[in-house]
Amino acid sequence: MTMLRRSMLHVPLIAAIAPSLAATAVAQAADMPADMPADMVALVAAAQKAGKLNLLHNIPPPLGDLWIAEFSKAFPKIAVEATRLGSTEMMQRFGTEYQAGVSEADLLITLWDDTLLKWADQGWLRAWTPPEAAAIAAPFKSRDRIYSLFFNRSCLVSSKTKIKEADAPREWTDFFDPKWQGKIGMDPPWRSVAVQQMLAVWKQQGIEDIARRLKANNVRFFNGSAGVVQAVIRGDITVAAVIDPPVISALNDGAPIRAIFPASGVPAVANVVAMPAKAPHPEAGQVFLNWALSLEGQKALVATVGSPVVRPGAGAPKVVPGIDGQKILLSSDLLTPPMQKAMIEEWRTVFGLQ
Repeated sequence: MTMLRRSMLHVPLIAAIAPSLAATAVAQAADMPADMPADMVALVAAAQKAGKLNLLHNIPPPLGDLWIAEFSKAFPKIAVEATRLGSTEMMQRFGTEYQAGVSEADLLITLWDDTLLKWADQGWLRAWTPPEAAAIAAPFKSRDRIYSLFFNRSCLVSSKTKIKEADAPREWTDFFDPKWQGKIGMDPPWRSVAVQQMLAVWKQQGIEDIARRLKANNVRFFNGSAGVVQAVIRGDITVAAVIDPPVISALNDGAPIRAIFPASGVPAVANVVAMPAKAPHPEAGQVFLNWALSLEGQKALVATVGSPVVRPGAGAPKVVPGIDGQKILLSSDLLTPPMQKAMIEEWRTVFGLQ
């Protein structure tokens, strides 16, 4: 073989290696991981140049703050300005501001809501497939615009100081037992999509006339799911039906409460992430989204938020059971906009809140 022939054989190899070597050099110069994929290096460099990310999210404190701090450790040159709102309030705020052309959000993290599909159809959400999305199962990705991150599950919470283990409610029907009259609490459904989805699952299980029965049992309402859990801890109530993020936070703090996920079915709704089509720092939004779906970002979610995540291999929660062996019911498949409207009207009427 001639020297010329050998040299020509090496040309394709050099051409294939050169972009990778260049990307590695750029990554090292910009304080990025040396193994970062080449298609992300330029994106991260642009995000670092912008230096800012405006994040709207619904993850209860301090869990959301702890998770965001992990991103900041991985990408210290991107300053995160995070605003935390309840899911319903956040959706209303973004919808109003985006339509008026004054939205500053680069990324949205919220409970699944069919409004997101409407926004996708209207072109309000950016279409992008993050490299890390390849590891996420198809049911957790929608239209290359909406990606699931983790699950919020509804559970029955009870006080360990007021109720013995053997007497603790274990099924949804126990929540209606007259022996708990005046001692049960929840977030009102007109404030929370998560509660609406839980009620949709109860109805599917054959529990009827829910609002009137709970009024007869003197259910008490509190401000948000965190407020419900704090009411159990204080002793204002002894039993609650609530989503698990604030429960996880309380258990991490050693609160004397227990969480039971009924065997008949566990209502669950995904917390999802999406990028506005028009955003002041789009590259920063893309970097955060890709990190949130990565094994590193998903492990950080398990460690800080403590909820089960969508990516395989990220581990199980520490203070509550994982989803293995549970009958998970994705309530987003059950709750339709007409059902939402009828449900809210019924509850407002029953409780005299017209």
